[in-house]
Amino acid sequence: MFQEVPAETFFFFYVITCVPVVRYESVLRCSPEAVWAFHASPAALERLTPPDRNLESAASEGGTGDAGLPLVDGALHILRFRLGPFRMEWRARISEVDPPNGFTDTAEKSPFSSWRHRHGFLPHEAGCLLVDEIEYELPFGVLGRIAGPLVRRDIDRLFAFRHRETRKYVDGPGETPEPS
Repeated sequence: MFQEVPAETFFFFYVITCVPVVRYESVLRCSPEAVWAFHASPAALERLTPPDRNLESAASEGGTGDAGLPLVDGALHILRFRLGPFRMEWRARISEVDPPNGFTDTAEKSPFSSWRHRHGFLPHEAGCLLVDEIEYELPFGVLGRIAGPLVRRDIDRLFAFRHRETRKYVDGPGETPEPS
């Protein structure tokens, strides 16, 4: 008998050091290999970037691969985008690459003091459990913590968008609730 599983679960907690860890999960009706193939495709970054981020360019240093950003240990992904009036550059080092189970990107340059994002594509009885786990730290000490709830809301929106887009590509339309 098929048991319905919630499409997404969002939860948030602080570790003792007050470094936020955010975890987003979606059950997709496809294999982990299909989710890996989507994330490794040249079109993935553009599809996973919300329109308000105004992605201007994406390039890679190191690693090998086709026309996309390679998902290989040591590759450096360089993204340039606009967020409102601000132009930003994000440099993320790829590591812990384990096809088709996932990979990690760690920011070497970003608006955050630290950012580590583990992408997981895990086998699930209904297909694949897509897991994004982000550990981040805001700059500016106490001022950064004051802005924390606004940043968290933005991260929630970003990953709700990314999970919806992944679902559209690998799974077709499905329920994807907004973060609460």
